Amino acid sequence: MTYMIPAPGRRCLGRSGRPGMGDIWDDLENFLSTGQAVSVAEADPADTINQTEGGGMSTSVADFTSVGGVCKPRNLPALAAVRAFQGQLNRVAQVKKLSKISTDGSVGPATLALFRQVQAAAGAGAIMGDPSSCMGVAPDVDVLGAQIQAYADTLGAPAVVAGPVLSLSPPTILTKSGKTVVAPDGGVASELAMMSGVEKIALLGVAGGIGYLLLAKRKKRRK
Repeated sequence: MTYMIPAPGRRCLGRSGRPGMGDIWDDLENFLSTGQAVSVAEADPADTINQTEGGGMSTSVADFTSVGGVCKPRNLPALAAVRAFQGQLNRVAQVKKLSKISTDGSVGPATLALFRQVQAAAGAGAIMGDPSSCMGVAPDVDVLGAQIQAYADTLGAPAVVAGPVLSLSPPTILTKSGKTVVAPDGGVASELAMMSGVEKIALLGVAGGIGYLLLAKRKKRRK
């Protein structure tokens, strides 16, 4: 899932309906509902995750699968291409003061929304792609990323911009055999994604207990 990072002065309303809390609750829901992921080393060799369906690095429709309107990469080169594409969108967002997105490698509603804004800002014909659905963008992220990079360069955007906040959802691919594989550089989020459902619930229970104790302690100090 791709999440919007609110621009300064804006409030985000997610499915929870709570100002500024939508992304957190959506992220938590995604964390609990997503099945247990595996590491790259545990991926099925038959899924050939280290190359695109075409055998090279160029992406195509065959390198993505659409789940609930979100396009997920099927292999690591496609994942890298999407993340680079999202990074270029964020470069433009930084200059134009638009809401940034998480570079999680999934082409979802937030990525498409920012893409539309960048496409419109660049002017007719400068950046191709059909953002009416994720499949109108995802297969061509390698080319679109280069077009957006050229536009960001003309704006004088910094080569690297501040990343999004920590997310419970690491960059992942959804292989041909249906396995969720986490990116090697996913960090703590990757370790969380590889927990079983029982382990995730137990972790949240411990975290909730610690949060309750800290809150109680703070209230006691104020008395």
